[in-house]
Amino acid sequence: MKTILATLVAAASLAAVTAAASAAGTHEGEHYAFGEPGRAESVTQTVLVDAVDENGEMRFVHEPLTIKQGDVVKFVVTNRGEMPHEFSIGDSPSQRAHALMMEKMPDMKHENDATAITLDPGETKELVWAFTKPIKGQIELACQMPGHYAAGMVSKAKMVK
Repeated sequence: MKTILATLVAAASLAAVTAAASAAGTHEGEHYAFGEPGRAESVTQTVLVDAVDENGEMRFVHEPLTIKQGDVVKFVVTNRGEMPHEFSIGDSPSQRAHALMMEKMPDMKHENDATAITLDPGETKELVWAFTKPIKGQIELACQMPGHYAAGMVSKAKMVK
């Protein structure tokens, strides 16, 4: 009986973790609801983004961002803060789910996640994304370091048809 109970508990735990990770869209090879990794030669717009942490505030600074389905966007992100930051793209539901998951698993790493880059202070990296699918909700640019999303390090892109 203990073996059956232990197996059921393990299966339920695995299902919960898999569902949470899938909702956040963070697994290598994942199919994303809002597009796919883009190619540099297909870029239709470039967006410069600064990750900033100063005066007790954490935020992304960039020009107003408008995206339409079919755009391939190159995000050039520079961490101008004094602590590590992450830049991730996703639709609103997946970003909120991911933030909740990060609260429970703060040591989770994203090195194999096509939607995210991690930047040390002073570092600049690029992320190219093809918005090939209809968007549910809004596209959010978020820092998923534990506590950063909740502190307001998130911005929204305006979606146009």
